[in-house]
Amino acid sequence: MGRIAHKGAVDLLLKILETRSARMAGSIMTGSYGEATHMLMGSGILLNVGRAETVASMDDFEDEPTRVDWSAEQGSFGYHASDGRWVAVPAEELAIYGVAMTKFLNQLLVSCEHLSEGGKDPLVPNVVWDLGTVRLHGRGKPVSVWFARKLSDARHRSALEAMVARRPPADLRIVITSTADCLDLDTVSHVLVSMRDVLEAPDGIVVDPAILAKRLMLVPSSLLKPVKHSPDYGTIYIGDAKFEFTGLQHRAILKILVDAYNSGDPVWLTADVLVEVKAGDKVTNLGRAFSGNKHWRRFIKEKAGQCWIEF
Repeated sequence: MGRIAHKGAVDLLLKILETRSARMAGSIMTGSYGEATHMLMGSGILLNVGRAETVASMDDFEDEPTRVDWSAEQGSFGYHASDGRWVAVPAEELAIYGVAMTKFLNQLLVSCEHLSEGGKDPLVPNVVWDLGTVRLHGRGKPVSVWFARKLSDARHRSALEAMVARRPPADLRIVITSTADCLDLDTVSHVLVSMRDVLEAPDGIVVDPAILAKRLMLVPSSLLKPVKHSPDYGTIYIGDAKFEFTGLQHRAILKILVDAYNSGDPVWLTADVLVEVKAGDKVTNLGRAFSGNKHWRRFIKEKAGQCWIEF
């Protein structure tokens, strides 16, 4: 699911999302994006939502809007030219296509681990949607995710900024947008990312959670709640809790991971940590490295060969 298998279809989807009403006329799409249009229609992400009442008439070489009517006699939509000829207009060129936002947004985060669902209605009509919260590698708390479109429009951007002020996140929020080269929001609690930059594949519409997690690692360290510690890292303070470590190897590991966390780039390869502290060949994981002290498991995670502080 989510793989359209046609990069042109993804390009077209982004173009439609960036139009004023997230709709596009069939006369444009069938002419320039025929194959991509059929791909999106087949995926259910693009729907026929209406019919154009006029078309551009080339009568006397003047590009004038002309009303289109149905002719039972001709068995087609069309109009009469100035010389009386009937000019048929294919139905697909009269169609107005729109994005099925619910289906599109459901597919966008299909690879992420959902912790809560977003609201059924957009936060700002036709501009901002709440996609719920997800779990991302290296983050201890749920990450809120929103989607916003056409942020090149000053009114849309102002609406997003107003909603950000009204509904701050508990920790961090990612705002995925169809707008390319969009300026960051003026708040460190929100990370604005271009949809195209975080897709699993260029021919699909599924976001890669690993890429999202890496983007959060770039969040300014001023946003993180720093881990406090004694000068020798033998005492670690996590909220109101206090943890004591006496072993020199324990303290060396803690120095690496605490400094990494406080710098805003928390994830280390476990093997690299063990090499840094000269743990020896027999020590292959943090469980062995912290032998005799179980407190580390309260705030250090180790998974898939990586380790990081999480609380």
